[in-house]
Amino acid sequence: MWAAFVRQIAAYAITRRGKKLFALVGVLLLCFATALLIDMQFYTSAAFTAVLAGFSGIAYGVQHVRLKRAEREYLRRKAEQARQRAIAAQARVDRIDNAKSAVGNAAGAAARAAGESVVAVANEAVLVVTETAEAVAGAGRRVAGVAEAVAHAGTVILARGWRTVAR
Repeated sequence: MWAAFVRQIAAYAITRRGKKLFALVGVLLLCFATALLIDMQFYTSAAFTAVLAGFSGIAYGVQHVRLKRAEREYLRRKAEQARQRAIAAQARVDRIDNAKSAVGNAAGAAARAAGESVVAVANEAVLVVTETAEAVAGAGRRVAGVAEAVAHAGTVILARGWRTVAR
């Protein structure tokens, strides 16, 4: 059970918040130890712990001020980045609107050009279809001729073979 408790404390101690808390607790413990030593009339030891507590308190305060300053700087940078992203997004929207209008104009011009040349395209399509049909018909005739030649050659070979068997 104690191992789990120590593990949880160690996990908390490695976080930023845990480090701040343990540093503050350390400073407070030094102050408490100083008060106890003064109460027990150990003035030399109390002076030493008071000096340690003072330096630790000053270091904690300086570190706290630095962290707060860094946090404010981070938030300022984030706000500036958000502002820059908003400006960039607005510029993208403007470019998209310009592109849409340009595409609309180009589409209108393309529709007019297509309307003017639809007859030429239709004539080309009819010509291509006619040529393709003639090519397919010619290929069919060639295939039929080859099949007929193969059938004739087979008949001749069978007739010769029958004659030799009949003799």
